[in-house]
Amino acid sequence: MPTASIVSEADIWERIIHPHGPISKGAAHRFLDLSFSDEDRARMRDLAERNRRGALSDDEEAELDHFCRVGTLLSILKVRARRVLKSHSRDG
Repeated sequence: MPTASIVSEADIWERIIHPHGPISKGAAHRFLDLSFSDEDRARMRDLAERNRRGALSDDEEAELDHFCRVGTLLSILKVRARRVLKSHSRDG
């Protein structure tokens, strides 16, 4: 019995962002330019510190979880972008 391959959130976002096949060199550069704002990084640090102390409300726990999920996805997309750019540098 064949098993279904697991499709990650990153796979789905990648298809949304670049629906016509592999990530282009230009799209890869744009992925690498994406980052959290200074305000978001400060908010994440605050939430993480308060989480370590067990001082988050349910809403803040959900917010921290959202930041973590987006950060993980962003990291995956950046890894894929670096691979694309590395393969382009070998090709030409």
